[in-house]
Amino acid sequence: MQLMGLWEENEVGGENAASVPVLTVSGLREAFPGWSIWRSSAGRLWATRNGRLTNEDYNRGLCQTIDGDDVGQLAEELRRQAALADVLPNGEARCYVPRDTSH
Repeated sequence: MQLMGLWEENEVGGENAASVPVLTVSGLREAFPGWSIWRSSAGRLWATRNGRLTNEDYNRGLCQTIDGDDVGQLAEELRRQAALADVLPNGEARCYVPRDTSH
């Protein structure tokens, strides 16, 4: 999964700081629409799935809620969860079809 829209230019003192990429929370929300992402009052980042997992999903290492110290750490865990979700227990690739959770 490619994380589009997560990088922005970091300007320091009016000069471009060597185009250092900065991950953003809003970029994570766009890249992972199946997750609700927020920052806790303690400053930690959290993400919880919009849909429910099955026992089989938990046994494969998928998590309902994950956290990270910063945006980069949360992005890494979201990518890891996406990779786990794309593989069935027998090693075959999963064809991901988003579920309608509106009802």
